[in-house]
Amino acid sequence: MKFPSTLLFLCSCATAQGDDRGAPPITAETLRAHVRFLSSDLLEGRGVGTRGDALARTYLATQMQSFGLQPGLGADWEQPVPILGITSTVTAPLAARGKDGEATFTAPDDYTAVAGSPATEVAWQDAELVFVGYGITAPEQQWDDFGGADLRGKVLLVMNNDPATDPARFAGKARLYYGRWSYKFEEAARRGARGAIVIHTNESAGYPFQVIQASHGRENFWLPFAGEPVLDARLWCSEDAARRLCRLGGHDLDALRQRAELGNQPPVPLGVTLGLGLRNERRELQSANVLGVLPGSDPTLRDQHVVVTAHFDHLGIGAKRSGDAIYNGAVDNASGCAGLLALAQACTRLQPAPRRSILFLAVTAEESGLLGSQYFCANPTVPVARIAANFNVDGLNVWGRTTDLEFIGYGKNSLTALAEAVAAELGRTIAADSDPNLGLFYRSDHFNFARVGVPAAYFKGGREFVDRPEDRRRMKASYTSVHYHQPSDELADWWKLDGAVADLELLFACLRRCADADAPPTWTPGDEFEARR
Repeated sequence: MKFPSTLLFLCSCATAQGDDRGAPPITAETLRAHVRFLSSDLLEGRGVGTRGDALARTYLATQMQSFGLQPGLGADWEQPVPILGITSTVTAPLAARGKDGEATFTAPDDYTAVAGSPATEVAWQDAELVFVGYGITAPEQQWDDFGGADLRGKVLLVMNNDPATDPARFAGKARLYYGRWSYKFEEAARRGARGAIVIHTNESAGYPFQVIQASHGRENFWLPFAGEPVLDARLWCSEDAARRLCRLGGHDLDALRQRAELGNQPPVPLGVTLGLGLRNERRELQSANVLGVLPGSDPTLRDQHVVVTAHFDHLGIGAKRSGDAIYNGAVDNASGCAGLLALAQACTRLQPAPRRSILFLAVTAEESGLLGSQYFCANPTVPVARIAANFNVDGLNVWGRTTDLEFIGYGKNSLTALAEAVAAELGRTIAADSDPNLGLFYRSDHFNFARVGVPAAYFKGGREFVDRPEDRRRMKASYTSVHYHQPSDELADWWKLDGAVADLELLFACLRRCADADAPPTWTPGDEFEARR
């Protein structure tokens, strides 16, 4: 695919920096050392607002300072991020009653429930349950699952993902933000609902129900509420639990979902009422983003910044799995932080420095809803108009070298063409997202930059392994199905980091050329974020 609007940007990249062969080396040993510390039990899973959070921030700032970066906020290396922590305890289990019987559901086997507002108590009694299909209103897609229905005070049962049967709508199988669970809860709140229950399936979520279960009973985090619409509670349920809920009212879940696929179908009152009790314990805590800046060398362009992000938080200490309660988050995202630090060190060794300034930003609370990057984009340390691009690092390739590298959001902006040009010089290829239905573009910190109009790039490890390709593809797939958001996400001797090194070398070349280009990146005409620039 060609992107004509990228021609000026690509040409300016080529003239500004055409040879990266003299780039400072990034080594597997350096990456492993950073991961070893950041994912160690000492940091206790880097939970938000914990001792491990503070230790991680100190380590990151100290490393940035040792490379020669400057503090990113005046004399400070940290941007404080105020966070509200809410721990929800089920005081009365989810119970349902309909014309065909009654049922009580068990958490977290059947469902999970967390606060949707700062209220201290939630008490549902005879709350009406309504099926709303995908829970989407999208006028530009000629799609409305609500049809003007009054849903105030109701609880919405909603499908995950977005419609994928029509390639002319919702980008076909490539999930848009409409398909994200966060959108479902936000839209339900805008409709005045009391709560929403998202139906989990492995296909629509991209991960097993155990990932959802891991968050039940844990402290969840929010930026301070500022008057936006809220829900009493946010729930997920298993597919089996959703079937049982529908059957209580005489409805078949599969039939309801088939009907929803037609589009513009009105909500279906299920004839089911719900009861639920939650007690929410609240506390105010502080975390922070860590910022280091490499000033640009061009007097005209140095006020523009290219931002490199990686989140340093993980899930902290939680429910024991196989006797281990520390969720170390080695791949997710100690490895990404290791990549950010390696890129920072490599950039500081360039002579001269890149023309634009580069801001290395390690953000907090990504696992809690991208809160750190959301806070930064709402309170940027440099004006958003002066942020030329964002490169996000979330999970390195620890399974071995590949000939390809996946570009999440392929074709959305001119960074795609830049990456393809760099990859070709390195004898590699850039591939579109192999799982577009997962909506990965909306699931990490680059999304918040896109929302404010900044062209963003997020690379994900490729699939065409050089060595033992079938074995390595199986190992990579097992990470999501077995280790993702589990205590077993730990540094292992078998990690094959030559793939991470090769990927970072490609990212380094893209970063360097973007920072040196005459013209900044642009969104592809017609992209959903183009108008926000």
